[in-house]
Amino acid sequence: MLMVTAAGVVVISMSWNQPGRRRWSGHRGWWILLTLLLGLVNLLRAQDDIDCEDCILQPQQYIIVGVSGGLQAGFPDHKNLDFHAGQEDEVQAVFLGRALVRGYKSYLDVMEEDWRQYTPEPGQPLINCNVVPTGCYEHANQYWMYLVDTRQFITILMKEPRFLSIAPDLGLVDLTVPETSAAVKHIVQHQVSTRPEQKSKTNIDYAAFPIVTAAWSNPTSHVESPILYTMEDGTEVTNFAESLATWAGVIGPDDDQASCSTSDSESFTFLDEDHQEAFWKAIRKSVRAAEANRPTFDEDSPVPPFECRKQARFGVSKDMPQINYPLTRSEFSELMLQGSYEVNFTSATLTRR
Repeated sequence: MLMVTAAGVVVISMSWNQPGRRRWSGHRGWWILLTLLLGLVNLLRAQDDIDCEDCILQPQQYIIVGVSGGLQAGFPDHKNLDFHAGQEDEVQAVFLGRALVRGYKSYLDVMEEDWRQYTPEPGQPLINCNVVPTGCYEHANQYWMYLVDTRQFITILMKEPRFLSIAPDLGLVDLTVPETSAAVKHIVQHQVSTRPEQKSKTNIDYAAFPIVTAAWSNPTSHVESPILYTMEDGTEVTNFAESLATWAGVIGPDDDQASCSTSDSESFTFLDEDHQEAFWKAIRKSVRAAEANRPTFDEDSPVPPFECRKQARFGVSKDMPQINYPLTRSEFSELMLQGSYEVNFTSATLTRR
C-alpha cells in the first residue's frame, strides 16, 4: 500500500491474511484510506503555509481598494481590511495614499433604533459614512487607498455597516489634482507604461479602482458630511475622518488639521490615543442630537436624482485605465520601487526612498 503521512513520507505496507495470498482486510482497508486522506490534507496545509513571495503553488496576491468610513485607520472596523487579523498568519493592509473621486457625495449615517448596529445609551453609538454616487462633478470625496490581501477582499464589507458595496468601475479617481497622492498616480502611470493590456490607454487623467460605494440613499438617517473646502472650480471636497470631526465640533472649518490637499498621512491628531476619549465623546453627543431631530420621508431630503451644475463621468472609456486586478507581492514591490517607494509587508508601511 502507498501511504503519505503528515510529514509527507511515503510508506509501503501490505496486509497479509493468508500465506501466499495478498488481500485487504475490510476494517484495515478503511483505516488505511483514512490515513492516506489525512496525510494528503496535512501535506497540502504545510505547502499552503509556506512563507514566500512567489511560491509556484500559490503566490500571495494583493488588490487595491478605496475606502471611506470606518475601515480607515483610527476606527474600530479598520481591522476588517486585514487577512486573519490578530492571528499568527495575519496579513495587514498597506496604506498607499489618498484619492479624490468625483461625482460622489458623502453622508454620515445616523442609524435608527431598529437596525442591527444601533447602540443605545450608555453605549458608544456607531456612525459610518455612505458615499452616494450623485453624478455631479462638483461633489467629490477623498478616499483612503489600501493594498489588501485578495483572500480578504471579498469579506471586507461582511461585518460593515449597512448600505455598502464595492464598485470596480463607477466613480473615477482624479489623477490631475493634489488631493490624489503621488503614490496613487505613480501606480496608474507605471501600469499604463508596462502592463500590455494597459498600454493602449491614452487618457490617464482618470482611472477606476474598486471603491466602497453606497448602494442606497436613506433620507431618514443620512446627514450631509460637512464640506471641508471648495476648490477653485467649485468642487466641494469631503473626507470621512475630517468631515466627521468637523460635524462633531472636534475641529473647526478653518482648522489647520483640515489637510485634504496638503497631506498624505493615513490618520490625524484627533484620532491619536491621547485624544480618542474626547473625540468619541463629541461623536456621541452629536449622534444623540441627530437622533432626536431625525427627518421623515415627508420632508424634503437630498436624495437622488441630484441637480448637477456639471456632470461627472462614471465608468472608464476604452482609453482610460482600470486597476482592478491582483498583483503578487514581488510585482507590487517592483512597481513601487520604480517610483522610489519601498513597501514593507511586515510592518505594512509604504515609504518614499
